[in-house]
Amino acid sequence: MVEVLLVEDDEVIGEMVKERLEDNGYYVDWVTDGKEAYDKLKERKYDVVILDLMIPGIEGIELCRRIRKETINFDTPVIMLTALGDEDTKVKGLTTGADDYITKPFSIKELLARIEAVLRRTGKGKKDILEFEGIVENKRSKSVTVDGKPIQLTKTELQLLEFFLEHPEELFSREELLEKIWGADHDETTRTVDVYISRLRKKLGEKGKYLKTLPRLGYKLTKEV
Repeated sequence: MVEVLLVEDDEVIGEMVKERLEDNGYYVDWVTDGKEAYDKLKERKYDVVILDLMIPGIEGIELCRRIRKETINFDTPVIMLTALGDEDTKVKGLTTGADDYITKPFSIKELLARIEAVLRRTGKGKKDILEFEGIVENKRSKSVTVDGKPIQLTKTELQLLEFFLEHPEELFSREELLEKIWGADHDETTRTVDVYISRLRKKLGEKGKYLKTLPRLGYKLTKEV
């Protein structure tokens, strides 16, 4: 799953962008303050950063400069998203290290296209078809087949399956899955993960055996059944 850090202090825009990106299969970590963003960028690797310029804490141009020089995300694509559309600010943002620059107001369709463009340049663009041992997901149509036969999944079940298909043979704890699928501010318990894993296994039928439980550790999609 492509992981996005969204730095946007406008609550309406931030909530809208986060929701629409998640609907399109992205994991979104949303913060409203430049200092909080900087702290996260020093500790966690993201696939793309969407950065407003007029934010509290550390303003956007300075944060972009620090990303490139002081964090593990020095090579992560940065898309500036701002109401400042004058040429001087745009040039300053791009020369500081931004990969793209979108002026508000903007369309989600354009933002999604820009994200995919920068990800393709880094070789991290989303694959439309995910497959594992006969389990196939078409990410464009949001459809899943098992050995060629379609199955019906809920939105959360699909997100969970897609995450495992994008990270085969990787172990994830229940806590990690809660954050990845339900978000950092979730109020679910680890029991929720167990319930959805159980439902997903049943819908996958014989292929459910590949979704393996490692006692006290978590779950992984693996051929080692």
